[in-house]
Amino acid sequence: MRRAAIVVLGILAFLVFLVATVPASFVVSRFHRVEAVQLSDVRGTLWDGAARARVLLPGGAVEIEELGWRFAPARLIAGRIAFDVVARDPRLDATLQLAHGLGGIEARDVKAKGDAALVGAALPLLATWRPEGRVVLEAPLLTWDERDLRGNARAEWQRAVLSFPDARALGTYVVEMRGDGGPMKVTLTTTEGLLRLAGEGTYSPPTRLALRGEARAQPAATDTLEPLLNLLGPRRADGARSFDWRTP
Repeated sequence: MRRAAIVVLGILAFLVFLVATVPASFVVSRFHRVEAVQLSDVRGTLWDGAARARVLLPGGAVEIEELGWRFAPARLIAGRIAFDVVARDPRLDATLQLAHGLGGIEARDVKAKGDAALVGAALPLLATWRPEGRVVLEAPLLTWDERDLRGNARAEWQRAVLSFPDARALGTYVVEMRGDGGPMKVTLTTTEGLLRLAGEGTYSPPTRLALRGEARAQPAATDTLEPLLNLLGPRRADGARSFDWRTP
């Protein structure tokens, strides 16, 4: 009996060893089904690996030089399979923890900063104006059950620049999102700059955005920003422009 137990333990240990050392490329080649994310140069193991990534967005593809992941065993206690994820690229620096369980997908401690051109890839409307500046994103906890996105997120576009056709420094803008079921509520505000934007709307994953609000220029920049204001929306009696932005 003791010998049988030793044999069983030996087999289990061997199976654990196989799972722990299975190459990440083996798993990716057989189970990778997310068409919007293409991985190459996959290395390491299923539990601790890295790869190059190509993310397909409505406005074009985004290349990520280093996408790394490491298994987070402590989350098993909560019934979730979780990985700490990092994304490194000259235009992007992001960290987060991704988890999956009975309640759906969960993202914790999301912190990212990157080139505003990446936002243009996600929102084709902005891509035509060649956005510049830096975008900082933070989200303590987001959950997605394939129907509702819940949680809070805050994105700040610092030193925003748009070309139309000449590059213009516009200001710094904050987008806050709150999800309690159904589409997330979106609020747009301006912290500083020549172009003042304010709006409210909704966001539904992956890219459906509806935002309505107003745009106005600081008095000293009214003439300079007139071409952009004309593109944003019709003039109101008070001089501001009303806008209604929607993505498919």
